[in-house]
Order: sequence, then structure tokens, then C-alpha cells
Amino acid sequence: MGDEIETMSCYSCTVDIAEGDELTHNNNTYCTDCVRECDGCSTTIDSDDAITTGDYNYCTDCGRICEHCSEGMASDDSYYVGDEYWCDSCYTDDSFYCESCSENYNNRYSYYTVEGTTYCESCNEDNNWYCEDCDDYHSNDSSCENENDNPSGSNCCRSSRSNSGIHDYSCKPSPIFKGNDKHGLYLGFELETEYSRNIESASAYASTALEGLAYLKHDGSLSNGFEIVTHPHTHLTYRENSAILWNTIEKLRTFYDGRSWDTDSCGLHIHISRKGFSSGAHLHRFIALVYHNAPTMMKFAGRKSRFARFNDVYTFDEYDRPIFSLKHKVGNPDRHSSERYSAVNTQNKDTIELRFFRGTMNTSGVLSALDLTQAMVEYTRELRLDDVKLGALSWEWFADYVASNNGLYPDLYSRLDKIQSVDINKPVKADA
Repeated sequence: MGDEIETMSCYSCTVDIAEGDELTHNNNTYCTDCVRECDGCSTTIDSDDAITTGDYNYCTDCGRICEHCSEGMASDDSYYVGDEYWCDSCYTDDSFYCESCSENYNNRYSYYTVEGTTYCESCNEDNNWYCEDCDDYHSNDSSCENENDNPSGSNCCRSSRSNSGIHDYSCKPSPIFKGNDKHGLYLGFELETEYSRNIESASAYASTALEGLAYLKHDGSLSNGFEIVTHPHTHLTYRENSAILWNTIEKLRTFYDGRSWDTDSCGLHIHISRKGFSSGAHLHRFIALVYHNAPTMMKFAGRKSRFARFNDVYTFDEYDRPIFSLKHKVGNPDRHSSERYSAVNTQNKDTIELRFFRGTMNTSGVLSALDLTQAMVEYTRELRLDDVKLGALSWEWFADYVASNNGLYPDLYSRLDKIQSVDINKPVKADA
């Protein structure tokens, strides 16, 4: 008789294992059905924990599951797409590379310019404009062959406006600056408005009345309305030389039954020219003032919104403790490291955007938001580190500055005493 092959039992399933076919795991003997050897690092792993791809098995350090197709892959063969890890096949077939921010994204979010450059949604919005006439995107620095002269200063084709005067959302007119500021500080606002009726006549009236001061745009968040977008103005120009603008918005409210405050869809966004900040440190102090006073900012704004988040400045350490950091918000905007739907959006190349205000068609309401924006920029302009250490970024210090300069910010000053009593969960109804 020949030599019999020695056998042993699998610790898990108890089947017999021929000598040489066993695997040792946690000091016990297993068959190859119950335990496998990682083809990446040669450690043994439970079969249920193995990540399998083709003929290979990996531990969770050497392999991962593709978050697009749910198949296994080697970690070294994975690609980061959006906020997910994808396998090579999915990366090749279903993703694209944005040539502006140098990140990879799912194909369903891609945009292409006429020149063939690929952009993600955010970069496309920043760098290109859409022409409905030729159904294509164009670089902000170029025009399409169908473009006509436009007295509003727009680089959009006339056909990108409907007969009612509302531009496509992607339309980006060339800015017309109003007034002069020694620091180069200009403000522009986007006011979302809704109409229960008369939207065609309301938009036709407004687009004509606001020619050269503002323009109208479609916005997907509105059910039956349009967005009023002003050209850049200095704060003083808004306060002293913009009667046509305020009278037009007031007529939209009273004659055309326009609404903004008493809706669930409307917001007021204020853009601030980056050139108006004296330095990166100045921008850092400004953003810190906003976020350090988040509860008061939301009370002043009259709302809290997932489209204007105040918690995007927190990361977590290895013990899950929150860490306050603004580094990602004051860096290079071309990297788009900040979230767009945050209280302070820093993704735009030329502007900083405050997104947290509730929409209002009340002139004093809009002016108070513009006052707050201008006051925060100027207040933080000359602050130094010693001031910050003493508490200069507190609302109390800032409110003292506003009170001392109440003539510059009258609408903001008139609201200071009312802010703390506001309940953002039960916003006061306003005829606005």
C-alpha cells in the first residue's frame, strides 16, 4: 500500500483537508473555502471578508469595492471620481476629467464647450455661457456666430432671452460697473422672486425697466418666477443712486403680486468682488466673522437652509472631535475645495458669495443685507491678530462698530435691536 495522505479538519466547516492545502488563520487551520490568502500582501483573511476580482482575492487594505458598479478591485487600480472610488472599467467608460479643476466626475455631470474642453458643472458655470440659438456652450471670453449687439452689455445671444425678457440660467452678461470705490469693492445681488400670475407681463416690464442695471434669469429652484441679477454696484450707489432699481422691485411686489420672503423657494444672494479685499488675511477675517456668528447671521437672514450651510467649516480629528478650519475656503478658488451650497461660497473666481439671506422684495430688507455685507468687509479690513484675540470677531464688537457708523449703514442699524428675538423656525410673515 502507498503512503496515505495525512489529513486534518477545517476549524470552521470541519471538512478534511489534505496536508499542504491548509491555511492558517488566527492560529487555527482552515480550508481554502473558508479562508483565503490576500494576493496583495499574502495575509490570510476570512472568505466572507475577502474582496474578490477575477481570480484574485484581497483584504480590505489591498482591495476595495467599486462604488459605481459594486465589483471588487485592487486598491492600487482604483480611481477617485467625485467623492467615490471607482474601478478602471467604470472610470474609463463612465467618468470624465474636468480640465479646469483637474478632478474626475460622473459622466452625467459633464459639460462640453464648442472648443472641446471638458468642464464639470461648477467650472462650466464659472467659465462658460449657454446660447439657446445654437444650443451650445461658449467660453466667457468668446461669442457665438449668432450673437447680436445687446445694449444691456450681455454676451448672450438675443435668442437666449424669451419674449418676456428672461435669460437662460447659464447666461453671463459682461458686467457693467456702477459707481467708484477706492478699494475696488463692488456688490451684486441675485434676488429670487415668485409670481402667482402675471409672470409674463411682470418680466417684460422688469427687463425693460432694469435695462443696464440688472437682468432676469430662469432658476430651476423656482416654480413660477425669475431671478433679478444686478450688475456690480458700489454700496453707496445702491443707497443713493438706484431709485429705478428699488422702484421696479417695489412695483413687481405691489402691482404684479411678486413674492420672495413668503415662499419656501426664494433666497437673496450677495456677491462681493474679490478685489475689494486687501489681502488673503482680510478675506480670512471676513469669513471668520460670518461663521463665528452663525446663529446671529441666520437670525438676521431670517432662515436656515441646506443651500447655505454653516457647518462646512468643520472637519474631524481621529477622535471624531470637530475642528474649525477656514483653510479650504480662503485658498485658490480654481481648486473648488469649498462647497458651493455653503453660507459663504468661495468657488467663484472673481467674487465671494453670501447665500444665507431669505429673499425679500422690501427695499429696506435688501438694503439691510447690503449694509451688513459692506459693514463686515470694512470692519474686518483693519483688524489685526491682537484685536481678534481680544474678541473682535464677536457680534457684540461688530454691533458696536455699526452703531458708531450708523449713518453709513442705516437699514442695518435699525434692525440691530430686533435680531436676537428672531425665531428662524417661525419666520415672521412680511408683506414682501
